Amino acid sequence: MIKRKSDEAYAALRSQIMCAQLPPGAPLDERALMEALGVGRTPLREAVLRLEHERLVRSLGRRGYIVAETSPLDLFRAFELRREIECFAASCAAERRTEADLEAFKVFLARAEEGMERMAANMPWNLGVDEQFHSLVAEASDNRFVSETLAYLYGLSVRSLYTSRVPATLVREEMAIYREVLEAIARRDRAAAADAMGRHLTVSPIANVVATGGTVRARRGAS
Repeated sequence: MIKRKSDEAYAALRSQIMCAQLPPGAPLDERALMEALGVGRTPLREAVLRLEHERLVRSLGRRGYIVAETSPLDLFRAFELRREIECFAASCAAERRTEADLEAFKVFLARAEEGMERMAANMPWNLGVDEQFHSLVAEASDNRFVSETLAYLYGLSVRSLYTSRVPATLVREEMAIYREVLEAIARRDRAAAADAMGRHLTVSPIANVVATGGTVRARRGAS
């Protein structure tokens, strides 16, 4: 399927915001972004409206848009909710997953395993793989409200880690737990799926960010 220009602009801007290349409070210069992204005014505005819906940017009315502010406390509050919903999603996925979901899991694991060493230094790739893992579980839960809510919470979590200077973890550090979650879902073990997801999303590094003002390194599960 051919991507629309607005989809490409959305993906590029979202990545820049999440990785703090566009930091909180930064203005969105429409002309500069059109040139940098190679898109027209209409696709760019469509992309910005999607980002506003996800609360990644904020409208200033006639003055345009800025990247929405965030803080370590925002991260903690979002993360404690996200962790509960992620575990719920894994449990639901174990009950409702389809054969198509299982095939998607296999493709995902093969791709992640093939690239985890070669792409270890490429943080956008690692971030993309981790987000795909969580998206696959959410999709398998067969609950669109879960998928929509987690898309927003994931973006806030990752962006807050970057703005707090806490690096996200690498795919090679997460492969074992990715596999454990997906295998539990495949065998329809709701309790094991939720438990594994909970261990993937440990709250301890998040608490450390809040306690230290955002200067500590993340341990496994921060993303």
